[in-house]
Amino acid sequence: MEEKEISQAVIGRLPRYFRYLGELKDQGVERISSQDLSGLMKVTASQIRQDFNNFGGFGQQGYGYNVEYLYNEIGKILGLDRQHNFIIVGAGNLGRALGNYLNFERRGFIFRGIFDCDPKLMGMKVRDVSVMPMEEMEHFIREHNIDIAVLTIPKTGAIDVAEKLVQNGIRAIWNFAHVDLNVPEGIQVENVHLSDSLMKLSYNIRKGQKPEEIEDGGT
Repeated sequence: MEEKEISQAVIGRLPRYFRYLGELKDQGVERISSQDLSGLMKVTASQIRQDFNNFGGFGQQGYGYNVEYLYNEIGKILGLDRQHNFIIVGAGNLGRALGNYLNFERRGFIFRGIFDCDPKLMGMKVRDVSVMPMEEMEHFIREHNIDIAVLTIPKTGAIDVAEKLVQNGIRAIWNFAHVDLNVPEGIQVENVHLSDSLMKLSYNIRKGQKPEEIEDGGT
């Protein structure tokens, strides 16, 4: 049977459902209605039902949703029932911070290696993983079945590095470099622009200010 095309907006909400359901499961909640879930997440009950109906519904009229079952099913949809090996390219502050984030492993994302071109960083430990030279990256990817690369390098070298990643079997790139990557069809790229998020916050602060505060520069 042909798989139904799901909108990116729906896919974008799935991790949030997964997170809230995980918290409910940890609290011992066994079932929840779309209305109660709506109150927690500030998403309309109608939207929740529509989203879940894309995958078969999961609910039962008059009963609501079994929290643990729904949590597990959304985890499968997100591919969290399998292990993903990832590397980090760029051992600067951001790369090391991501390497030290333990919650990735709880979701099945296993940190296998970190690479950089700075000789001063060679051998530095990020948890129990040593920073390796870029020259070893391609062989490492092939030998360790790496399918995700996290790119935390300056944009000047990001395009060339992305090409090498794809050539050596990387299937997805989590891109923190401030550059658009031109990758073949079928390679997944998730762009993260941290300054964009700050600018959105800045806009919303300004939007919430009174006119006289804006004229005074917000002081």
